[in-house]
Amino acid sequence: MRFAALLLCAVLAGCSYTTYLSGADENGGTVNMVTQLNKDDAIEKANAHCAQYHKAARVVGTDPQSSTLTFSCQVPD
Repeated sequence: MRFAALLLCAVLAGCSYTTYLSGADENGGTVNMVTQLNKDDAIEKANAHCAQYHKAARVVGTDPQSSTLTFSCQVPD
């Protein structure tokens, strides 16, 4: 029973946060609702956003207190 409760908590924790962009343009932006569990998804969203401008995302910083990841869009080398 305890195992089932822990499994349920793990599943719900993984699904409870969906990242979203805010204030994003061709120069970069911010991904919100970022946790350690979905940081890869946040970076993927930043890369997808920058790809619209034929650029690649570069993580500028993260703020665990506000659950944000800030990125800039740069021309690939």
